[in-house]
Amino acid sequence: MTKNNRFEELDVFRGLAALSVVLFHYTTRYDQVYQHTTPTAFSAPWGHLGVQFFFIISGFVIFMTLEKCHSWKDFSVSRLSRLYPAYWAAVLLTFTLGYLSPLPNQSLTFSQLIVNLTMLQAFFYVPAVDGVYWSLAWELNFYFVMLFLFLTSRLKSMNFIAPLWLSAMITTYFLLEANIDVPWRIQTFFVLQFTHLFIAGIYFYKWKQEGFSLYKLTILLSCLAAELITGDVISSAFSTSFFILFALAINDKLSFIKQKPLIWLGSISYTLYLVHQMIGFKIIYTLNENGLHSTTSVFLALIASLYIANLITKHIEKPVMRKIRNSYKKTSINCSP
Repeated sequence: MTKNNRFEELDVFRGLAALSVVLFHYTTRYDQVYQHTTPTAFSAPWGHLGVQFFFIISGFVIFMTLEKCHSWKDFSVSRLSRLYPAYWAAVLLTFTLGYLSPLPNQSLTFSQLIVNLTMLQAFFYVPAVDGVYWSLAWELNFYFVMLFLFLTSRLKSMNFIAPLWLSAMITTYFLLEANIDVPWRIQTFFVLQFTHLFIAGIYFYKWKQEGFSLYKLTILLSCLAAELITGDVISSAFSTSFFILFALAINDKLSFIKQKPLIWLGSISYTLYLVHQMIGFKIIYTLNENGLHSTTSVFLALIASLYIANLITKHIEKPVMRKIRNSYKKTSINCSP
């Protein structure tokens, strides 16, 4: 922790997770959808698993945030001011580019834009302006579940709730494997595909704050076992590495990663995640069509996405977030990281 009590390893984790997703989309995913005109010098076929890292981080951060909040308003203002300014900027920018100069098979409508601005498009079965928004539905539902536990004073009962929640996730998995339908809305509302990752984040936070215990270790190993059951070999291997990195970080064994470029990358990670895919695809597609090597196109798309993300973070996300929180008249928005 730094002097301002910020867990900067978490920022680095965010940045690396976002970068891995970006590289996956620009190499592997782009090739699947549009095909690179020339082979890229590298690929990141498992980079999408960085989203799993995000979910663990979210579990850590949201539990930490709620422990510092005094009311549901504190939490709501904290989260809304964090999520929406950058999101609105990303949606409007992506929509404008996609509407005026669409990629092949890309078709956007103004009604789609309006629904997307709510961030609730998945719940109304409206296509996202950008495919990366899929993870936001899971994040929002996790927030709702945690806020409910906060309002009912159940956060202190997490040692009882966590095993039940994990059991519900595993049961849902086996029901689906047996071709027994579990409504999608139930799966998403209770976060039943990614329960183990959010709970893991919660227990890494509890380990950091309260110290190690065999029960915390048992819950974390149960979360890892859930990944082994529901995931494949590759995702399980990556999840194991994420767990190891978190265990090292909370025990102050990764202080060497707190380098300014990586911390900066973490500071723009949310916006980078939101803006990179369709805008980057457009850049790569245009450059490839004009004869540039695919590796060069990927590199330039990455630079452009980092630049755009930095601009939005610096000039929209952070100032608007500060303005919202400063205008919130109740005492403490210190509940938000």
